[in-house]
Amino acid sequence: NEAREATKNEAREATACHAKIKIILLIQDQMVASSLLFCFVPSLKNSAFTGNNNAHQPRTRSRSVTATAASSSSISTDPNIDLLPEIREAIAEADGEQAWKESAQLLSDLLDSSEEEAELYLADAFRWKAWANASDMMKRFQKPTLPNAEKVREALSWLKEGPLEMSDEQVRSNIRDYPGIYLVEPIQSYRKVMGSAPRKYRDAAVLKELINDDPNILQVTYNCDGEGCQSECGSCWVAYESRLPSIPEF
Repeated sequence: NEAREATKNEAREATACHAKIKIILLIQDQMVASSLLFCFVPSLKNSAFTGNNNAHQPRTRSRSVTATAASSSSISTDPNIDLLPEIREAIAEADGEQAWKESAQLLSDLLDSSEEEAELYLADAFRWKAWANASDMMKRFQKPTLPNAEKVREALSWLKEGPLEMSDEQVRSNIRDYPGIYLVEPIQSYRKVMGSAPRKYRDAAVLKELINDDPNILQVTYNCDGEGCQSECGSCWVAYESRLPSIPEF
């Protein structure tokens, strides 16, 4: 009996020993695998990122090629270019086709641009762009106007030869930024500005200096300080004066 018991104990110990050895070997295998994975994944990751960069990164183009492409495609990529056919059709129906074409040509010559680009500035200034972008229902509330080629010519001439004495580049820049202000009766706007401005700004030289700093000032034609508030804050001198630069001595 003792011999049998001893044999059983030896068998149990051997089984336990084999189990421990298996566990140790399994742990070692996992540690080796983890170590290999730790070393392999970064290189795989770097390789993957390098591959993605090469796949999705556009090739660098020369500046001259890029500039040429941008210049030649500036109008074709303007989303508003698609509005021109509808605008032209509506203008033709209003018997304004000739005046529109003459005005566009005047502007095209000044801006040294295509007729399409000139038309887009006209469409913005005379509210045809807003009309074309409106829904069929809202079009009824839009009030676009037809340009008068002679008045457009007069406005362009006055901006350069009038009291503001703008250079060609100033006129071009201001029309591009504020077509509605500088193409639609700027002479009348100037008179309104001079009539509503606080006294210290009622000088052509001062106003010219202000316009050089902010061309948008030509639409500040109201002053609630003397006329009472009429909810014209965007065009009011009282609201605008706080944002004006200091006035130089003349």
